[in-house]
Amino acid sequence: MAQPARRAPPPAEALDPFDLRRDSLGYLLRRAQVHAYGMFFEMLGPLELSPARLTALSVIAGETSINQVTLAKRLNVAGPSVMKLIDALEGSGFIRRMEVASDRRQYSLVLTASGRAIMQTVQERHTAYEERLASPLSATEREQLMALLKRLIG
Repeated sequence: MAQPARRAPPPAEALDPFDLRRDSLGYLLRRAQVHAYGMFFEMLGPLELSPARLTALSVIAGETSINQVTLAKRLNVAGPSVMKLIDALEGSGFIRRMEVASDRRQYSLVLTASGRAIMQTVQERHTAYEERLASPLSATEREQLMALLKRLIG
């Protein structure tokens, strides 16, 4: 026997207009990150440094010596994650581990000559990257955005 045709349910009451693409801070921050990463890899990608590796390398470059625990704290990452970064940077020849005479369980991370050279190139390209990334903003708007983002992340 044939089944009777089902009726469509009555239309649901429409919700208040809410568009995550327009109304969500989280969504817009994520879109901004995707945009920034795309531009990063376009301009700095040939150097074969990910944003995480570049950040770690810049922290190491800014110190006369730093250990892995301090690096992990500065990057706000867990020990295993910082070890992967250290291994990658050492494998690329940008840093080396130096034993600490007072504690042979520890080591200090220092830039190699290759690390210094890549940081010089990075600084030149990164300046152009930052300028291009912020090009839709005035200098005042860029400063405001930077201040607001710093406040947002604490």
